[in-house]
Amino acid sequence: MLAGFPKQVTLQTGTSVTIRPMVKEDTKRLHEFFCRLPREDRLFLRDDVSLVEVIDAWADELDYDKVLPLVAEVDDTIVADATLHRRKFGWTSHVGKVRLVVDTDYRAQGVGTLMLETLIEIAKKAGLGILVAEIMGGQTEALKILKRLGFTKEAVFYNYVKDQIGEEHDLVVMMKSLQIEPAMVPF
Repeated sequence: MLAGFPKQVTLQTGTSVTIRPMVKEDTKRLHEFFCRLPREDRLFLRDDVSLVEVIDAWADELDYDKVLPLVAEVDDTIVADATLHRRKFGWTSHVGKVRLVVDTDYRAQGVGTLMLETLIEIAKKAGLGILVAEIMGGQTEALKILKRLGFTKEAVFYNYVKDQIGEEHDLVVMMKSLQIEPAMVPF
């Protein structure tokens, strides 16, 4: 599953980016990345990533078979974080969940798309059949990227989630089938 990493890519701007799995030694730089995000962006994240303890816990619990965190680096700076979450057993063991956060200075340059494409590729190789992305309704750019990559809106739960200051938001569930469609056979 980790074959081909680190992966060197070039953004539309010509910037060279390295995509690779997060390692425990990334804790400080990952925390710095999250702290660079505007406060209003951090409100949409599941965890309070301004707390170094949150990032430390992620690093202490690294299990690539359960959660595969990828980071994108420019030079020695983390500019994006994407994760593939999955269950090893049970009735949703064929389903993966994806999450993505991109530094404001690197948005609309293709890094988010590259990160998601990498997770889709990994999910296919891991034998997953469905990918799910859960985002708050106001995240229009994220919705556009997901649609462009073949995700479809499957559900909207109105006023279902609260951000970190307690304001309610709609939860949009996007899904992408990874099943290979059988070729049409003429009769």
